[in-house]
Amino acid sequence: MSYDLPQRPRRNRQSAAVRGLVRETHLTPSHLIYPLFVLDGECRREPIESMPGIDRVTEDHALREIESAMELGVSSFVLFPAVNDD
Repeated sequence: MSYDLPQRPRRNRQSAAVRGLVRETHLTPSHLIYPLFVLDGECRREPIESMPGIDRVTEDHALREIESAMELGVSSFVLFPAVNDD
């Protein structure tokens, strides 16, 4: 069955916002946000028990991790500082 339409219906792609929603999905490192769990002090790493494989790190380690991630193309970071319960 074929239809002879005078124009192709493209109403779903009229605005840039809608085109962005329906385009092909692709993911690159620049789309990612790297979480860093930071604690006070120097040269320390503490494992986070509730998140296996994830550590709280001091500023010096965090800077090294940021440099490594930037070399891989990650450009966004979010910091979660350790807060004392005092």
